[in-house]
Amino acid sequence: MNLLRLLLKEPLTHFVLLGGLLFAAYSLVTERDVLDADSRVITVDREALTNFLQYRSSAFEPGFFTAQYDSMSDEQLAELARSYVREEAMAREASALGLDKNDYVIRRRMVQKIEYLVAGADLNPRPPTEQELRTYFEAHMDDFRQDAEFTFTHVFVDAEKDHPGGMEAEARRLLARLRSAHAGFNDAPAYGDRFPYQRNYVRQFLGPIANELGPQFAARLAALQPGENWQGPFAGNYGLHLILFTDRTQAREPDFSEVREQVLAAVQEERRTSTREALLDELVDQYELRYVGVPSIESLAGNGDS
Repeated sequence: MNLLRLLLKEPLTHFVLLGGLLFAAYSLVTERDVLDADSRVITVDREALTNFLQYRSSAFEPGFFTAQYDSMSDEQLAELARSYVREEAMAREASALGLDKNDYVIRRRMVQKIEYLVAGADLNPRPPTEQELRTYFEAHMDDFRQDAEFTFTHVFVDAEKDHPGGMEAEARRLLARLRSAHAGFNDAPAYGDRFPYQRNYVRQFLGPIANELGPQFAARLAALQPGENWQGPFAGNYGLHLILFTDRTQAREPDFSEVREQVLAAVQEERRTSTREALLDELVDQYELRYVGVPSIESLAGNGDS
């Protein structure tokens, strides 16, 4: 009884009760059609329960959940069915009371379901021919161009640490030691301060190097030639660097055979995007669009073309 009093004090309870009364009154004065009658029937079968398992886990692996269903005991199936019918009943009552109206979260979930269905559609299931792949490759060569790769090791002088005579003097002392010792690629860890990222960079693109050592360092590196001598110091994001720059692979345009799988993936993605846009445009075309106080899509598109 105390729980009932507590529930009756809640505004949401009043809303639900009022909605329930209105729903009941409507049922008394109107005759339910076949669709309304069907909405009061919850069918519990293998398909419904396997779908329930799948949706509850937010995964799309029908075979896995079918096997899981088949392995359940009678007690587990009964508990699964109990959870399913409760959720289904609550969902239907919430919909009947209009609780899904003007709820943007629910709206987005419904839109996401349509997007999921559209994303899975394929208006052109025929696989692309080799000639189509080559044509795409030639038209989008810049997308597949392979950037230059750099191989080097470095010794770091931390700007946050105190060095006798200063950071620049410390870097010069280290450079002299490295050169006199003929330090090699694998000797670098024995010198300098600890660096927060990599010590050795092997066949790395300039972009990731710039992210870790700084754009000013990357620019200096790009202007250097590989050699056997230690060079520097060069300024970076965190201090100074002495480098042993051993190799550079020049940027180049790959042969089609080297990147065929990447080209295939790009063509398939382009097809999916084209399909998605076509289906969504077709969906919108089923509605009459009324623009009030805002420019129409057509007018904006016209301005863009001019």
